Amino acid sequence: MTRAALLVLVSAAVLACDRPGGPEQTRRLTGQALQGTLAYPRSSIVSMSAGEEAAQLVMTSPDSVTVVAKWFVRALGMNNWEVKRTISDRNGTVTIYAEQNKRPLWLTLRPNAGGPGTTYTMIGVIPKDSVKP
Repeated sequence: MTRAALLVLVSAAVLACDRPGGPEQTRRLTGQALQGTLAYPRSSIVSMSAGEEAAQLVMTSPDSVTVVAKWFVRALGMNNWEVKRTISDRNGTVTIYAEQNKRPLWLTLRPNAGGPGTTYTMIGVIPKDSVKP
């Protein structure tokens, strides 16, 4: 392999590793957006995504929506989050809105379709100083 071909191959690999919107950047931004929050015990990650202003983490748990929602309300309060609103609908979905130092957090908990457990979504705002230009 010539030096030029090796240089092109190495350059392409380096650029691929640090591309905007890649998995590493998504994990980093999601971690920053949800810093100071907790995931419900025994939860599994379903997906995560991040944009320029917010990030979302979707997780699933074998426990019911009621159990998971009560845990979140208690855990958020113990970790300096102020729960501003908790809303339940007739489909069993629970939405929780909380703030910590004016930083918002949205949680939506839904019963799993066709089986026991809960799928929940956590959405947080990415701090302005975290996004690379």
